[in-house]
Order: sequence, then C-alpha cells, then structure tokens
Amino acid sequence: MCCAVAAAFVLSLTFRPVSNVSAFMLHRQDRWLLLVAVVLALICRVRLPRRCRLPQVGYGTLLLVALGLLSITYLGHFLVLCGYDLSRDEQMASFDAEVFGQGHLVGPLPAFWRDHADALNTLFMVPAGHRAAWISDYLPINAGLRAIVGLIGMPYLVGPSMTAIGAIALWGCVRRLWPADREAVLVALLLYVGSAQVLFAGMTSYAMPDHLALNLVWLWLFLHRTRVADLAALVVGFAANALHQPLFHPIFVVPFMLVLVHERRWDRLGLYACGYAAIVGFWAWWPGWVWSLVQAGPDAPRPHDANYIAHVAAMVRDRDPMGMADMVANLLRFVAWQHLLLVPLMLIGARLYRKDPMTAALAGGLVLATLVMALILPYQGHGFGYRYLHGMIGNAILLAIHGWKSLDDRTGQSRALLLRTSAVGMLVLIPMQAWMSHVFYAPSAEVSARLDKIDADYLVIGGDDVPTARDVVLNRPALDRRPLRLLREKLDPATIAAICASHPRVALIGNTVLDPIGKYYALGHWPVDAINRDFAPGLASAGCAVRIVG
Repeated sequence: MCCAVAAAFVLSLTFRPVSNVSAFMLHRQDRWLLLVAVVLALICRVRLPRRCRLPQVGYGTLLLVALGLLSITYLGHFLVLCGYDLSRDEQMASFDAEVFGQGHLVGPLPAFWRDHADALNTLFMVPAGHRAAWISDYLPINAGLRAIVGLIGMPYLVGPSMTAIGAIALWGCVRRLWPADREAVLVALLLYVGSAQVLFAGMTSYAMPDHLALNLVWLWLFLHRTRVADLAALVVGFAANALHQPLFHPIFVVPFMLVLVHERRWDRLGLYACGYAAIVGFWAWWPGWVWSLVQAGPDAPRPHDANYIAHVAAMVRDRDPMGMADMVANLLRFVAWQHLLLVPLMLIGARLYRKDPMTAALAGGLVLATLVMALILPYQGHGFGYRYLHGMIGNAILLAIHGWKSLDDRTGQSRALLLRTSAVGMLVLIPMQAWMSHVFYAPSAEVSARLDKIDADYLVIGGDDVPTARDVVLNRPALDRRPLRLLREKLDPATIAAICASHPRVALIGNTVLDPIGKYYALGHWPVDAINRDFAPGLASAGCAVRIVG
C-alpha cells in the first residue's frame, strides 16, 4: 500500500490532470484515497488484541447482506449519483433499454434525420451513412435486462440486483472451494461489501455489475462439476458474453479451461469448447446483422469497423501514446477503491499458483485481463476503480481467501485487523468515495437539468466546450423531447440548411450554463461564448431564430 501511494504521487508529477480523465482522477481522488488508506491501515495495526473470533455466516445473514446491498446501491443511484447517467456507456445502456422497451431492436429515425443524425451525437452507436435507425454498438443483454426490469418502472434496479446476486454467487463459490471453512465465507463477504468499486458501480447503468455477478454465477456452476451445471454455465456464458463487449467474459473463462486440461477432463473441455464456439460465433454475427437494420438501403457499403475484429485491430493500431501512464493510473485506482486488505491478501494468495491449478486460474484471469486491456484499450475513461477488471473482482477475492488461509494466525490478530479495516473502510473511506462520486456526477446532472428548461427547439453545444460536454448532448431514441441537443462541430452547411428551413428557435449554449462542469474540472475560462458569437450568423442567415444562452 505504501508503494501504491509512492507510485501515485510520483506519477502525478508527470501525468498532468489536464491529460485525460484518468490523470484528473489520479490527482483529484486516487492519490489522496491511497494516502488515507495507508494511514488508516497503520492505525488499525495498533495494539491488536491477542484473541479474536469471527462470527459465523448463515443463510439469514447472507440474505440480509444481499438485501442491504440491493437497497444501498439502488438508493445510491439517486442520492449519490443524482439519478443521472454521466458517461456515454451508461447513457447507451439506458438508450438501448428504451428502444427495446418499445418493442424494437433498433430505434427508428424520422426521415428528416437520416442524413443528419451525427448532429444528434452518434458516438458509440452502430456506424452508418444514410440511416434508417439508430442503436448503440454494444451487445444487447445489459440493456435488455434494463428493458425487462423497466416494465415495472425501475430500470435502475438492474445494477443493484446484480450486485446482490454477485454476493450470493460469491458465497456459493467459497462454499464449493472450502466446504468446511465457515470463516472463509465471512472474509469473502467483508471484502466484497467493503469494495467501493462494487458498491458505486452497482449504482450505475454500466454493464460491469452484470459482468461480476454472471462471472461468479458461472464459476459457482463450473465448480459443481456435473453435466447439468456445465450446461447451465453455458447458458450463463451466452448472456455474459453479450452484456457489453464480447471480450471480457471469454478472458475470464479461458484460464478455467486450462484447469480442465490439467485435470484431463476432456469431456468437459469438449463441451465447453463447442459451447463457446457457438456463443462467440453467434455474437460475432450479431453486429453485422444489426448494421443491416440500421442502414437505409441494402446496397450501402459496410463500414470497416462494423465487426469486432476490425474494431480491435484499429484500437491496437491507434494506441494512445499515454497508454502506459493510463494503465498505471488504472491499477492504482483499482487499489484505491477496494477493501484495505483485498490487494495485500490477493498478492499473498497469488503466490500459491504453483501448488493449486484453481489458484493459477484465478490469478491468470486477472493477469490476462490486465495485459489484454493494456494492449488494446489502456484508457478507461470514467469509472469507479478500474472497471475493466470489475468482472475479475471475484477472482481477486477468492485469491485473497487463499492468502487468508495461508496465514499462520494462532493469535487471532489477523482477524482483528480484518474487522478493524472493514469498519474504518465503511465509516471513513466509503463516505469519502461517496462524496467524491457525488461531486463528480452532480455538475453534469445540474447542466442537463438546466438544458431541459431552456425554451427552444434546438440547443447547440460544442463537444469540447468543457470536459464531458459531448456526453451532455443526449436525446431520446424517439426524439420526442424538446429541446433537441445538437453537437456544434457536426452542424455542416447541409445540416444547418435543413434544420433552419422551418425557422426554429435555436439556443447556443455558453459559459454560464456549462459553468458547473468547468468549475469541477477547475479549467478557468474557456472561450465558448466567443465561439458561439462567431457561429450564430451562419444559423441566422439560414433562417434560424438564434440566441446565445450564457
């Protein structure tokens, strides 16, 4: 932990906060969280009692933990995160869920917008030229779950539910691996509940809580070692592979297939190999089929990045030169948003990989995920902790249990330290992280609420006017909410002429409206108003009634 603090402060000397969101979060949040964590850990070590026992965890306790997680994360979405989808990933999950909830696979676009949709912000959507419809380029299961739960008017219950399911499945995995050890269950649940990454990601629309829960359910079934459980695991794998991106779940699964090789269980290995070949093949076909629904006209050329292989190849080819700094910042952020003892115990447990194939598989998943993401996408953008390792938090906790069991704790001091660090994490660190999360989400939520109240037909916002300004340009799939929000840099002459032909009221959004975001990032004065003054005459001459707001 001391090494993590030192690395965070050294990296912050060269990785300036204006570089990207990862650098900003390192400066604003993570280095201070790590410093406080080390101080708290040292305080917890003072005068440890000689005797300490851990209480047993029964079914009733497990149920209370699951219900507590569901309640806290659901309420946290509204109280901590302002009931707002900040990042484009979160927004696309809600966008797709609304489309699916209306009985469509893609959102039909009015004819007027088919050649001008980019002005509405099509970032992370299925690419197309002349569009008949729009939908995100993410796989559909996370949004589909949100659409189903949305039928009862509570789409934001998905993340909390998955967080609760993850706790139950973690309990099941621990009971399969250590059936006679009741203490291990409590240690696992304390590490899970004490992870701020688990808690705050569960408050969002991200697919990451789904990844963690379904990975743990898959592992629980895998550990049953029966044909029925293996078939059920393949059903879970079908859904897990299509939550968001098709890469995360296979990375989790591959190391466990090597366990089957080590055990010479060729029948199980063959079943999983055939099953995942079909799963991967189906979801590899899916994006091209969805593109055919989005594109208007059967003869349109298919974009080069309409399949995942080309998309991944492009990411590897166009790697960010700051990738190494991003990855170090990601891993430091992962440490900063976990239970105080998770990473130390995980590292102790990982040393046992030569003795136990299951330990090697758990550690291998973490290493493989880190290496793959460092190669193809080192920049994570927004997120609590390191979200590309979120589906592997179960691996980390189970490794930590291996580490815990390897301790020679005849005095019970490790048990006392676990209880103390769990308490200070929940009483000190998690409230700090809740405040940091709230002040991160609140400015964008405030700006979005201000935009909804402006009396205009269209709002024009520059994607780079302030950080995350592009993410504020969000419209409903049916385009039935006024004012519509448009990206200034996507308003070419043809689009301006088409929009202004009906003489609508257009508001150019300036500094005052966007000020809450600018103040959070402490960027000083941005020349948004001057840019708007230069842009307004072109709209006015095309027939729009233009005014500058702020």
